[in-house]
Amino acid sequence: MVEVLVLYYSRTGRTEALAKAVAEGVNNVEGASARLKRVDYATVYDFISSDAFAFGSPNYFSYMAGLMKDFFDKALSVREKVTGKPAAAFTSGGGSSDSALLSLEKMISAFRLEKVADGVVSQGEPSKEALASCRKLGEALAKTAALKRAEAPKD
Repeated sequence: MVEVLVLYYSRTGRTEALAKAVAEGVNNVEGASARLKRVDYATVYDFISSDAFAFGSPNYFSYMAGLMKDFFDKALSVREKVTGKPAAAFTSGGGSSDSALLSLEKMISAFRLEKVADGVVSQGEPSKEALASCRKLGEALAKTAALKRAEAPKD
């Protein structure tokens, strides 16, 4: 079973709604399971034990939430244990969240993760289109992780 960690921060529930849609997309793929976790309850072990990742954050001053950045700072020492794993990002905000998405995607690059889908940006209450895009993002992550697992050398 492929496990996708959907790691997010949400204060108003908007980013959480997007995270739940990503998890639905993951769970729609046979042989895949989503683990939905708020970043303030996540551990580095959650990170290294997953096969793929979706990172979600509100847009705070054109950047990801501080708790999300803090998680990445704590996980830096295990970067080599996640290198090459599939990842994608999603953001929400009252206005444009492009900058927050960019900051998350820079972390995907810094951790040498494989970006598998364009990020999703939602403004205001998540629209049906944004939720559908998040479900597609989850499906893409799960399918890519399953393919990588199938192609991995057997011990």
